[in-house]
Amino acid sequence: MSDIETQRLIIRAFTSTDWEGFQALAIDKETHKRDPHDHTYPTSDDDCREATKYLAGMTGKFFAVCLKRDQALIGLFAFNGINAGKHLDIGHQIHSSYQDNDLDREALEGIINFAFEHEDIESVETNNNPEWAEQLAPLNSLGFTPIEGDPGHLGITKDVWRTARGK
Repeated sequence: MSDIETQRLIIRAFTSTDWEGFQALAIDKETHKRDPHDHTYPTSDDDCREATKYLAGMTGKFFAVCLKRDQALIGLFAFNGINAGKHLDIGHQIHSSYQDNDLDREALEGIINFAFEHEDIESVETNNNPEWAEQLAPLNSLGFTPIEGDPGHLGITKDVWRTARGK
């Protein structure tokens, strides 16, 4: 997979050397537990090293979100699977220091463009804690809407995505 570049970010495959950035993201996530139903991330040095080895071995499924200016890892994306209806479930975690400043929106737009261009899908969906406003705001601003009235289960079709972007 080639890197995805946006104005301020690089979205790329994980490497085993990402463990310290992953650890910072994991500690942030576990400290600010916003979704009680989400997986627990490991936070110890050894566990974070093992986790990034695993993530690095799953090219095309997990993506590191890094700042261009210093390569700092600030988030991750997971392609959790494509169902029979060709709906891709994307998981995402952005360090709380980088939410509400449009970097989260920029990262989401980059990975969603990539998904629609490179995956055989008709829509992108996310499952979120409906009370986690910081995670929902960039999705809503990109045109995601609730699926079946569930404010935490959001989606957007390829046609709506492309139309909104003049494609």
